[in-house]
Amino acid sequence: EARGVPGASNANDVTSAAMAAAAASQDEVDYAEAGRQLLATVNLQDEGLGTPQRYSAYNAIWKHPETGAILYCGNADTAKTKKVLDAIGVRRIVFCQTSDGACHFERDPQFKYLKYPIGMWRQSDSCEDDAGTLAFFKPLFDFVEGETSAGNNVLIHCLAGAHRAGTASTACLMHLCDLGRVEATKIAKKLRPAIDPIGSFPQLLEKLEAAREAARAGAS
Repeated sequence: EARGVPGASNANDVTSAAMAAAAASQDEVDYAEAGRQLLATVNLQDEGLGTPQRYSAYNAIWKHPETGAILYCGNADTAKTKKVLDAIGVRRIVFCQTSDGACHFERDPQFKYLKYPIGMWRQSDSCEDDAGTLAFFKPLFDFVEGETSAGNNVLIHCLAGAHRAGTASTACLMHLCDLGRVEATKIAKKLRPAIDPIGSFPQLLEKLEAAREAARAGAS
């Protein structure tokens, strides 16, 4: 006569119950609501955005709460293609490249550029302290905030729209949405999966976070 292991049935029951509880716990997460909350953080809840593709040419990452102007992060192809810029209504561009790119419509009076070579931040002494870090980001924040406040859409771009433009876009989310670097990076990646602050860029975002915290503490 075959005999089972003593207590095996009870052990299996406990295991099954634990697995069922874990599954139920996972089911309690409302991912749709989490997605809505993420879009609401950057004011894009009404834009009807689908799941962004990993290597989309551009993605919306923030919407001005009053004017409705949209901040995009994208690649160099977007920035040089007039038809695409027309489609997304962009005439204000943050150029994060250096010699590997060009401001293609710089001579067109309809366009306005901010040349912002963020990848060269370590080659200057501007980010050695909190004041210098805030000064380094000020042109970017002023341009994006000023233009979107005036109702103008803005495109931040580099070659791939991943590293340089991605870091600049993440910094903008920190500033515009009052977020820490971890949360801002998480949201930026959700909205544009290609975004990937690599190399020294995480350090730069850490410096920005520290500078913002210091400024906040000094103002209180």
